[in-house]
Amino acid sequence: MHRSQAGRYEKLYSRVTGNYRHIGDLLSEPRTRLIHAHFLQDGASILPLAARRGIPLVVTAHGYDATVTAREHARRTEGLWYLALKPFLRRYVHGVICVSQWIKQCLLEAGYPEEKLRVIPLGIDTASLPHPPSTEQRRGTLFVGRLVEKKGVNYLLDAWAQLPARARSEPLTIIGDGPLMPTLVERARQLDIKPTFLGARSRAEVFAAMASHRIFAMPSIRAANGDSEGLPIVLMEAQGMGMAIVAFDDGPMREAIKPGLSGLLARSRSVEDFADHLRTLLLAPDLCEDFGKAGRNHVATQFDLRHRVAALEDYYDEILATTGARS
Repeated sequence: MHRSQAGRYEKLYSRVTGNYRHIGDLLSEPRTRLIHAHFLQDGASILPLAARRGIPLVVTAHGYDATVTAREHARRTEGLWYLALKPFLRRYVHGVICVSQWIKQCLLEAGYPEEKLRVIPLGIDTASLPHPPSTEQRRGTLFVGRLVEKKGVNYLLDAWAQLPARARSEPLTIIGDGPLMPTLVERARQLDIKPTFLGARSRAEVFAAMASHRIFAMPSIRAANGDSEGLPIVLMEAQGMGMAIVAFDDGPMREAIKPGLSGLLARSRSVEDFADHLRTLLLAPDLCEDFGKAGRNHVATQFDLRHRVAALEDYYDEILATTGARS
């Protein structure tokens, strides 16, 4: 039997029986009192093992796993397995951590019981972020993300083309790669605008770009297959770097920023609104400075990693106490 085929059979056997050779011994140890899986598909994969061993299971729903359609799930083996076990997962799982209120709402609509849903946002290490330079040292607008439908870069390009010449003279930089890259490059050519497409870049290069740009554009939408942002880490990082935000009022964006204080929200998919907000900020460096300061404070108070980890540990204790699994 070919090695890859044998691997597929072993994975299927593990999912069905709950016998995972590579982690079974680890979970036999007495100190293993809780399993925390990330993404609903992984929660479904580990469910048979957790149920067979009687170990409490917690799953974090991050974004696409909670928002895409059943048809989209069915396109992948992991998604099919999730759909098959979804009724059992909803019944057995002891808690589902939602990274935003938006994800919680999506899971409520998917039939998950509210008492099992807990919103614990993601966090970043705010102490490790470099102090951003002053607004006078920064110019233009930055986008960072994978070039796929839900990121909405086509709306950003269309909005940029509507800006007056003075605003459009500022740099527009797009960091990221993906299947839509050729389409977006051609769209920019048709619009007669000249954004800089940098492709994928390292984390250090992304932070350097954040330090040199004044505005962070986040034109994310909900894609045709349901894919949506959960709570974008990059948006926390951009605010932590003192950038003013322009985003669509879609999904979790009202939770991720402070509308009117750290950024501006445009009506979802409204190119005109997005262009208006870009123009406002591009021509008002003092307002960008104010937004940047408010954004740094917002991230430090709401999304600092230490606070998020503490909330997660408290939730573990709560689950263990209610299941009688506390040592």
